[in-house]
Amino acid sequence: MKKLTYLLIFAISYFSYAQNDTGGNSITDGFQIRAAAIKGTPFLLTEWVSGYAVDLNGKLSEEKKLNYNVHEHKLTYKTNNGTGKIMVIDSNKYSGFILTDANKNDYLFTKVEANQFTKTQKKTKFYQIVSPPGKFVLLETEKYLNDPNKSGWISSQNTTKRAEYETKTTYYVLAQNEKYTKISLNNSSVLKAFKDKKKEISAYLKTNNIKIKTAEDVDKVAQHYHSL
Repeated sequence: MKKLTYLLIFAISYFSYAQNDTGGNSITDGFQIRAAAIKGTPFLLTEWVSGYAVDLNGKLSEEKKLNYNVHEHKLTYKTNNGTGKIMVIDSNKYSGFILTDANKNDYLFTKVEANQFTKTQKKTKFYQIVSPPGKFVLLETEKYLNDPNKSGWISSQNTTKRAEYETKTTYYVLAQNEKYTKISLNNSSVLKAFKDKKKEISAYLKTNNIKIKTAEDVDKVAQHYHSL
């Protein structure tokens, strides 16, 4: 178990920022947020689960009830003082986090800078590692607020139609020049991402009869790519 924990911390911290004195195992900093009466939820998981934040020095925080607000890209926790308030954790102090649901499934997230992508992202934020401890494939889950009234949440409050969160999932693979490239889950998209070694990857796919349908399939190909 201890070995697994160290692997998880390494996976999260690998592409993080230079060490400094910021961090520690207390994540009591933050500010309160309030959830509006909208259909669905802005969070990754349906419940707050056991989790740890990993600071910039690779140290685990104390255990908290965490959830990730994928609408605003903010890590949150619930207070345990009886109020159950939802608080936002200062992401500048952490390089990643680990969530473990009731079925013992782990969700590992690492902070990736905006310029580590072939197409620079709008902001630096957390991405889920598909197959830790390697970080060849990242998953980004986002939720968008779809207001059927098209004129803002205030109008939705005054009608029988409610705004609703819709989910979008995006995959990225670590490709040429150690940059993450957006892909679709199919062979042609992955071959395009690995165009600098397209001949070798095409042969690998054919030899192993691989038809990419999952992020785990991509990870196998990415591991081969980085071994060449």
